[in-house]
Amino acid sequence: MQTKRYKPLCDGIYLGITLPTVLLTLGATVLLALAETSTLFIMIPLTLFILYFSVASLFGYVELRESTLFIKYGPVLKREIPYSKIRGVEKDKKFYSESMMSLKNALTHVNIKYNSFDVTTVSVIDNDGFVSELKERIARAEEG
Repeated sequence: MQTKRYKPLCDGIYLGITLPTVLLTLGATVLLALAETSTLFIMIPLTLFILYFSVASLFGYVELRESTLFIKYGPVLKREIPYSKIRGVEKDKKFYSESMMSLKNALTHVNIKYNSFDVTTVSVIDNDGFVSELKERIARAEEG
């Protein structure tokens, strides 16, 4: 089996919410820095947190490797899930996701349930192809 990489899907609604939030946070940080410099101890970490989780998923990807599903959530966070641990894959269409850590930039996404209670969510450009390829690899892992 060869490695196959899927790029993230970026929906207009996601950008319509994310970009104003990031700009508002940056603007508030600059205004507070001018008014009261001590607030920077709170605002700079908060701004960096919002920036990272808002923009990081645009740089993530999903890779189907030989025996594991590899998800890169951005520049830092990543997860490897063995196919044998995946217990469910389903396409979904909603704005929020069940997992705190997800590669979700669109309304249409794929929920991946693994281990006993873990769920992660991904949105890739070809959700249908991703789901079918992932189910094939899970079936092969169960056979062998």
